[in-house]
Amino acid sequence: MKETTVRLLLAASVLLLIAGAIFAVTKQWLIAALLGAGTLCCAAAALNIRNRKDEK
Repeated sequence: MKETTVRLLLAASVLLLIAGAIFAVTKQWLIAALLGAGTLCCAAAALNIRNRKDEK
């Protein structure tokens, strides 16, 4: 379950990065910046989940 969550978050991060690059090419900087922030948040969440130790 944890591996699937990490993969989905990384996939979302990559898709947000691609969308941000498209908006940057069309010079819509505000949208590109917001997508960049979303990319960083998804990547950070994926790394946080991957490195988390399950406490029992």
